Amino acid sequence: MNASAKRFSKAGAKAHSKKAVPPHREEDSLRARLQSTAKSAGITLGIGALLLLAATLALYFSPDPNPLIRPLGLLAAALTALLGGMIAIRIHKTAPLPCGLLNGSAVMAIMMVLSLFLGNYASALSATLAALLHVAFLLLSVLGACIGRKRPKAPTRRRR
Repeated sequence: MNASAKRFSKAGAKAHSKKAVPPHREEDSLRARLQSTAKSAGITLGIGALLLLAATLALYFSPDPNPLIRPLGLLAAALTALLGGMIAIRIHKTAPLPCGLLNGSAVMAIMMVLSLFLGNYASALSATLAALLHVAFLLLSVLGACIGRKRPKAPTRRRR
């Protein structure tokens, strides 16, 4: 074996000695991410349903519920996004930005599909305002993920 062949075989051995992720582990990682996304989106939708139930009860007991319908609905959506981001960061255990965006996108996509079945009830807002609310939902989910992440504890001082 000549010198160049030895050099290439050593470089090849070094390249192969680095830990490369086998293809089946990448599939497992993708499967785990999809499962955790589905879990966090399901919990987020459950929280949203509970918040809407609480808003409905508040409207039921108010003397004139008509002016309160839209603000309570938007408040329930905002709290759903914040709490969903907090829950998603605890489940995913990754960086807050992709975690919040992933959870917010999944929940928003599910909500859009569900709104197709509501017909004219979902079209109470203009298209521009609806688009801004969807962007705000994503941003609130990211904000919730930033708020909910675990922070390292500061070292405690020793008493003398």
